[in-house]
Amino acid sequence: EGTQHTEEMLMIIQSKREMQTILSNYVGIVRSNLSLKRAMRRLEILWQETEELYNKTKPNRELCELRNMIAIAYLVIKQGREIKESVGCHYNADYPYLDPELECVDTVIQRKF
Repeated sequence: EGTQHTEEMLMIIQSKREMQTILSNYVGIVRSNLSLKRAMRRLEILWQETEELYNKTKPNRELCELRNMIAIAYLVIKQGREIKESVGCHYNADYPYLDPELECVDTVIQRKF
């Protein structure tokens, strides 16, 4: 059921590996504004390729998992770009210190419709 063609499955597998590499190399514990920007650009390419595959084939579990991975990665990168301080175990080389004004402020992400 779902994507059966070997070429399509290979693309999904390769895209999952690429996701892991992007997140590990650019969005790890130590990050910077530049690395987050690069990660977002690469993620956009993966998203476009995945949506093309999703629209032309019958979806399967692996393809849906990849789409979910991309959605979560987008949220992580977006939030990382918005935080202007190093928080918890996420260190941003461009903002190495805690901002005392943000110390007791919760971060809330809302989807704009």
